[in-house]
Amino acid sequence: MIRRLFPVIIAAVILAPSLAFSAYEQALRVTATDVVDYMNNFVLVDKHGEKWLLHHKTGCGSVKEGDELTLVIRGELDGNRDEMWKGTYNSCVIDQAEFITGTMTVTTVTPADTYTSVSDNGKPYRIYYSERCKAMTGMNHKDVYVRKFGGKQLKAGDKFFLPGAGEMCAITYVMPQGEALPEPEPVIGDVKRPTTPTHVRAVPTTSAVYLYWNKAKDNENIAYYVISASLYHRDDPVARDPSVKPQEMQNTIKTETNKNSFRLDNLDSDELYFFRVIAVDTSGNESSYWSEEATAFTKSSIAQLSLANAKLRLFRVQETADSFLFRWTNLSDSKYSVILEVNDERVFISNDWKQTYFRVLKKPERKGEKLELIVRSLNYRGFSQEATSTFSF
Repeated sequence: MIRRLFPVIIAAVILAPSLAFSAYEQALRVTATDVVDYMNNFVLVDKHGEKWLLHHKTGCGSVKEGDELTLVIRGELDGNRDEMWKGTYNSCVIDQAEFITGTMTVTTVTPADTYTSVSDNGKPYRIYYSERCKAMTGMNHKDVYVRKFGGKQLKAGDKFFLPGAGEMCAITYVMPQGEALPEPEPVIGDVKRPTTPTHVRAVPTTSAVYLYWNKAKDNENIAYYVISASLYHRDDPVARDPSVKPQEMQNTIKTETNKNSFRLDNLDSDELYFFRVIAVDTSGNESSYWSEEATAFTKSSIAQLSLANAKLRLFRVQETADSFLFRWTNLSDSKYSVILEVNDERVFISNDWKQTYFRVLKKPERKGEKLELIVRSLNYRGFSQEATSTFSF
């Protein structure tokens, strides 16, 4: 059953030496034992008896059954610039790592709703999930990967992984089969939802941002688009709860036309904004989920703001059951150093961090402790800055 899910390489650990590339790196040897040709660049590995679903960037070449691979793990296997090597020369960056505890089988899907019937360990359930996980409708009679947070029984709060979803999807409610089900509402008129707009780009100017995106598709016509503008997620409920529906979003703007561009004026200066877009068709149907976010740092004066004076700002943009996600302003021609401290003791450091985001895991030994993330920037003119965030859980 699992072979029909997506191109996954199931690998088992054959050797796990702790090779110290630095104080915070280790090398783990694994062997690819099963290959499923459906979804690109996903690998399932067994790390010390725990299974991890990894997504890697291109560069490792074609991975086949029986190939020996090496994982270079920086601190924890979490997708923060961990690497996978095939042989001596072919390497690629792991940009996503999802811990999983098993699989469940999709038995019946309901395309117009956010629930489906599944089988978990031979027991039938109906599960409910958020709008953005409606790609589940394409997984009928297939297996999906699951992460259970304690216990063997499927329950609300557990997560599952869908091809193309990008992140784990949260289960909001679990109903054992056999209980009374809600009566479905009658279907009247067009109920097909438009696709989600893609490739959203944000171009900042003085106290304004130009937004562009690829048009959504629909069986009828797109009537208009809705834009969500958030100040570093501070007022964006989706960052705290992905199940929030589009009509419940705050700070939304209706474009009034079906053009795939829009200018937002009167934004706060020198702030980091996040933008998402959905489409609405002529029957009022909305996209199933919001687009991927685009970011822009608004400026008070383009002429007066130089690279040396652009301010490094660090934001905690998301908290999940098992991690915190931080982002910071993308300064041109700058490189970054990232340091994580627990009770003033350094547990992670990188002096050549490429991304403008970092995820901190909620490890059990960190609970109740003082955590501090330190980000430093240095541009080619020698101008350096530092931003910090202290937090706990």
